[in-house]
Amino acid sequence: MNNLRLTSLSVAIACAITVAPCAAAADDNSEGRWGVTIWGLSYHINKSIDYEANNLGAGLRYSVSRHLFVEGDALRNSNRGIVLPVSFGGELRVVSIGDACHISAMAALTVAFYQNLRTKSDYVKWGPVPGVSVRCGHFQPNVIAVLSPSNKLVAAIVASLTIRF
Repeated sequence: MNNLRLTSLSVAIACAITVAPCAAAADDNSEGRWGVTIWGLSYHINKSIDYEANNLGAGLRYSVSRHLFVEGDALRNSNRGIVLPVSFGGELRVVSIGDACHISAMAALTVAFYQNLRTKSDYVKWGPVPGVSVRCGHFQPNVIAVLSPSNKLVAAIVASLTIRF
């Protein structure tokens, strides 16, 4: 299992090095642009439940303006079911890294249908989803926090990659 993780990490690093020059050459005009979001991993604060960390899925993002986006996704959730979120959100540039990259604060209002195979139930949740992104040209890794209504503020931290075109 560890060899598989090492191989996956090596492939990811090689891909990042290969596409970095293309990403740096992209312009910063994101108005009216489409993107594909690829979902992958999650980390859960509550360790008492056997959550699945691999949350593979994909989505489609449309940048309404430089700072606003709409996104719809379909992915496997941590309860081994599906989740179908729709989000309306914003990004605000916090700091630039060189000429081609920048870090942004993100926030979205999300409505999501959840299928929970662990408890054999379906439900809809909605609420704010804060996060941070690092954008280099067409490539934008995102890390978001899934908030919890319980005594712990954060239920999970989720990672995705948006490829803009």
